[in-house]
Amino acid sequence: MGQFFKKLAGSFIPAFEKGWFELCFSFKRLTIRMLVHDFLAVASNIGFVIVPAFLIGLVFLFLPQGRDTLLLVVENLSVFNVLPLLFLLIGVMIWSIISELGVRYAIYISDNSGKNLSDDRVRWRKTVQKLLAAIFLLWPSLIILVGLFWCMITATYMSTVTRFLSFFTCMLMVYWVMSVISNFYFRKFGNPKAGIYKSTKLGERSLPNTEQQYLRKLYGIYENYIFTLPKASSFQQPYKSDLGFFSAHFTEADKEFTNSFPQDDKVLRLMRRVPKSFTLTDAKDILNGRGELYKWTYCIPLSFYKGLHSQIKRFSILALLIFLIISFIPGDSPFFSIVGAPAIVCIAFACYTGMYVGLLYLDKALLKSWKLSLRFLLVIILIVCSIVNRDHPVRQLNEDVANRGTIVSQFDSWFTAYKKQIDQQNKEGKQATSYPVVFICSEGGALRTGAYTSLFLANLGERLENGHRVDFRGSVFAMSGVSGGAVGLGYYNAMMYENTGPKISNHSAIDLSKKFFLKDYLSPIIGKMLFGDFLALFLPWHINLLDRAVALESSWETAYHSVLGKKYNNVFSQEFVHPQLGNAKPLFMINTTETETGFQCLISNQSADGILFDNERDLLSKKLKNINYSTAINFSTRFPIFSPGAMVELKDGTRLHYLDGGYVENTGSASLLEVLELLKKESKNFALCSPVVINLLFGEDDVNKKRIGFGNEISEILNATLNTRYAKSKTARYKVKEFVNEIGGGLVIDAPLTPKEKNIPMNWVLSEQSMENINNDISHKLNNRSNEGILIKLFSTDLKYKKSEKAF
Repeated sequence: MGQFFKKLAGSFIPAFEKGWFELCFSFKRLTIRMLVHDFLAVASNIGFVIVPAFLIGLVFLFLPQGRDTLLLVVENLSVFNVLPLLFLLIGVMIWSIISELGVRYAIYISDNSGKNLSDDRVRWRKTVQKLLAAIFLLWPSLIILVGLFWCMITATYMSTVTRFLSFFTCMLMVYWVMSVISNFYFRKFGNPKAGIYKSTKLGERSLPNTEQQYLRKLYGIYENYIFTLPKASSFQQPYKSDLGFFSAHFTEADKEFTNSFPQDDKVLRLMRRVPKSFTLTDAKDILNGRGELYKWTYCIPLSFYKGLHSQIKRFSILALLIFLIISFIPGDSPFFSIVGAPAIVCIAFACYTGMYVGLLYLDKALLKSWKLSLRFLLVIILIVCSIVNRDHPVRQLNEDVANRGTIVSQFDSWFTAYKKQIDQQNKEGKQATSYPVVFICSEGGALRTGAYTSLFLANLGERLENGHRVDFRGSVFAMSGVSGGAVGLGYYNAMMYENTGPKISNHSAIDLSKKFFLKDYLSPIIGKMLFGDFLALFLPWHINLLDRAVALESSWETAYHSVLGKKYNNVFSQEFVHPQLGNAKPLFMINTTETETGFQCLISNQSADGILFDNERDLLSKKLKNINYSTAINFSTRFPIFSPGAMVELKDGTRLHYLDGGYVENTGSASLLEVLELLKKESKNFALCSPVVINLLFGEDDVNKKRIGFGNEISEILNATLNTRYAKSKTARYKVKEFVNEIGGGLVIDAPLTPKEKNIPMNWVLSEQSMENINNDISHKLNNRSNEGILIKLFSTDLKYKKSEKAF
């Protein structure tokens, strides 16, 4: 057992012992101020490695979204799907190797402190170089290990045995990768008993000895190398005479001997001798230069660093090839979900680092005579393309939007049929005095409120149908969704109202909702954001294949088809507005935000005639042609970073941009209130209606206001901007309740998702744990028999709901 752990530890202990010795040595000889100053000076040269490394560490360690993606890797392993773990290990390995190379190379070309600092400070800087290279070699593995350990503590829904085995296996494999990498970098291979040691397989020590010697000088490897000897005039007697006698050997010799003196193998030892491949420049200044030194200046040919440059070329070209290949993989390809978001993130930043190292090589070595660096030219290209590029245009169909009825006309047609059915189910066809009509609002909150919305409505429908013989599906007239809530309503609407195949029962809808919302929609977005969209930044034209918004829409379309199968039409890939809408379909409103005006705009299957600024806010009225169902939903789900703003170009060339619907109001209540007020004003049938408004919210109201006590000048602005949305949402919900109370006979039911936000991340992928939390919360709400229970509230009045088919 001892030998097993010794092998598993690999070369960690010897490497740490050596590193600790060098740190202690430097701390004894330098002041703290000098140590810190030189450390920061060296670290400042590798910001392109440090910044992404710590950002990813923040994501995987401190954000529930990042930990949830790691949890998915473990869950896949628990059902014997090893591919996400395998690709994660590959991603960690590639990122580790390229990060270490990037750190070393950046220091090689930028730190020339060896020319003018003391030997102690140069030694410390060399120690920092090794330290940083080792840190960023092991950093990817370390953050994954800590993230997995954190997930193991919180994944209490899994059985103890399954949790321990799955997490232990994942952590052991990550540690094994870290051990293998460290052995290739820190351990010398060979036969210790015979005294034969070979160099390491990777890293600086794998390079030829002559390269290592000059790489460690901290002279700036592409700078001219200067060989110096002191002049006799610098010394006092008797040293002056002795040095003068020595100097005469090359100062009074022929020019050829003088020039070749530092490279003469008959004069100097190997470790002191200048390599013969170095080219002497400015030979005339050897003896006549200023100062008290004889100075030979050499140009170092690029071929001298053949081993280093070979490493750079291999990994830079590999990074570029991987980057281009992944960039052009379609967003709905199973590749992204197979690889998984954690692996994609690791591979992406490995590619960035590798490509940037390649750019450094081009700028500092091959193109150093250029007046403008290639990196600067790329920045110029980026700026120009940002102006020229069409900036994520919305996918539109060729045909115009079919004629839509107005909200009022649709309500009158729907209510007439609905009223007739309720009257027929009453004994002797007696007419009721009031008819309950369900209106649903669903708040934003990424996939968690999407899953919560669809599962809640399907579960509520099943409980009402089986326990109370109520047709919930047939009682819904309007749905208003924002962001993730729009996805949930969109999926529920597609299953229950838009499908042309066999009718889907509420029980089946529960299972279908789970399957749909357990799909991985994060990996395609991450893949396209870090690869395709990154490449698109440097292109003057737009390519749908590179767009992460299109990737999200395509992944919804593919998922819907795979979940429901061939016997159902793929609603998500068909047009949003059908030529024949039918009277049984509810009003479906998707809320979005227009950047140029600040309006909360709508995409609706009915014309929004009669609401305030209807022609400006109803996008299908004049601003858009017909669009896919998935594209319509995505208008509301474009929250920062994950999804880009949607661009719509009008006929006159004006470009408008649309962001997440929650920027203005995040619950959908404001739009629904406008509908209620319009129906009250324009429809005579609304007088017979008792509105039952169900608010599906992603959490309880935050009554504990955070105290602003740091960076007030900025914090005040940010808090005011964010809390304005919260205030608008709260105000809109209050006005809806006020409206229903004034009418009388109606209900407003708030159903917030009660688990703490940290347990259900606001993400585009849900783990089994998160889905379990959502299911438990819905069951708790529907099983609640107190006055606060959902079902109790629904039947707290004398309202007669439409009966289900099972009732007859």
